[in-house]
Amino acid sequence: MFSFDWIVLKKIKVKDNKNIVSVFSKEFWKISIWHTESKNKISVDIWNIYNFTSKTENWINKVDSYKAKNILDTSELWFQEINNILKINYYLEKILPNWMVLESIFLDYNEIIKLLNSIENNEKASTFFIMKLLKTLWIAKEPDRRNSWINLIKIFSVVDIYNFQTLMKIEWLCKNDYIEMMNFNDMTLTYYIN
Repeated sequence: MFSFDWIVLKKIKVKDNKNIVSVFSKEFWKISIWHTESKNKISVDIWNIYNFTSKTENWINKVDSYKAKNILDTSELWFQEINNILKINYYLEKILPNWMVLESIFLDYNEIIKLLNSIENNEKASTFFIMKLLKTLWIAKEPDRRNSWINLIKIFSVVDIYNFQTLMKIEWLCKNDYIEMMNFNDMTLTYYIN
């Protein structure tokens, strides 16, 4: 039996109360576990962090118990903000390797949850997170110095060095810079995923 904090990336309903849940932790790589829902307990939801106690029987990981650790509160968010969170969740599920321990990505996600809860910070935080994710996984190429904005090149060079609280305090970035960063992220992911 083992107990760790996990980000829930995907949940697939198999039977009435049984799910296969894709999770990612800082101690382990991305794995799948069986989870049986209970009427007495709130259901596990994607994009949140839970502490799962799990056991392995016949090479199958099963959730024994769980408790919420870091929950996203989307009640005040609009469609665009929720879409930004879903994109992060999708990219984590799609591009994280199944065989690699990536502690920094887990810690980054844990830090960014507070920022994603806020309408004012959601878009900036999700843009920084995706760029940092792409750079950490070595998916993103250096922005082309001839065709990219100078601010995109500056941010790309430091995005993996600073924490999100520091990145969010940068005042010299304007709306067009964030659009350029989002376009860079989308273009990189389009080439990588397809």
